[in-house]
Order: sequence, then structure tokens, then C-alpha cells
Amino acid sequence: MEGQTANPWLIMAINMTVVFAVLILLGVLMEIIHMIDPTKKKKVESAAPVAAAPVAAAPTTVATTNDEKVVAAIVGAVVAMGYSSEQIASIRPTATSAQWRFDGRLSGRN
Repeated sequence: MEGQTANPWLIMAINMTVVFAVLILLGVLMEIIHMIDPTKKKKVESAAPVAAAPVAAAPTTVATTNDEKVVAAIVGAVVAMGYSSEQIASIRPTATSAQWRFDGRLSGRN
């Protein structure tokens, strides 16, 4: 076995050096790819900035009160899923996209 080593510490040091060198090279390669990414959206600068006319702020009305029956149903559903009523921080409506509304309307036609 001339020319070979059986020292486990030396083998471990060589293996760890190789692994970390490859990881560093992969990190550098990822940074280079990130800098020259062809799929990144470019910022488009307009030639002439458009001056927007001041718009009067329209008063918006947001329903801040929840129907008690709806709140009770939501809390009951969340508790049925395994959460306690103390874990519920707030219940508020979210904006629903037109596609979801359309899909919901179509699913009711069965």
C-alpha cells in the first residue's frame, strides 16, 4: 500500500475541502446566473412622464361590522378544523377575484 494513506483525519479533511469548494463554486455560479438572468423583467423608462391630474379622494365605505351569524359559522368551522377560539385573531372579508366568482356561479348549476 505504498502511496496511499489510511489516516482517517486526512481523508476527512480532503473530503470536506472538496465538498465546501464545490458548494462555494455553486454559490458563485448562482450569483453569476442571477446577474445575467435573461428572464428578469427589465425596467421600462417612459420617454415623457405623464402628469396626472389631482383626483379628489372619493369617500369609501367599508363594512366594518360582521353579521353575527356569519361570524358564528366561520368560528364554528375553524374550531371544527382543530383550532381553538382563542387562536382566531380576526375575521374580515377579502376581495374575491371575478374568476372565482364566475367559477362559483358555474359550480352551482349542477
